[in-house]
Amino acid sequence: MLLRKLTLENYGPYVGKQSIDLVPRSSEHPVILIGGMNGSGKTSILEAIQLVLFGKRADCAGRKELSYGQYLRE
Repeated sequence: MLLRKLTLENYGPYVGKQSIDLVPRSSEHPVILIGGMNGSGKTSILEAIQLVLFGKRADCAGRKELSYGQYLRE
């Protein structure tokens, strides 16, 4: 499975609809790097991918003791 694009809407620090292109720009450098300062949303991107792939079984750091539905609403 290849992820080509990730779209987040009002998730974590991402307000509104934000899209991230995950297709490498060249076959010589097939790696996508995501960097940023602390609190800028890098972990939120990884958690969003986990939620898409694993749903209720996703192991998200911010979930704590919340139910799956509560976590999604917050």
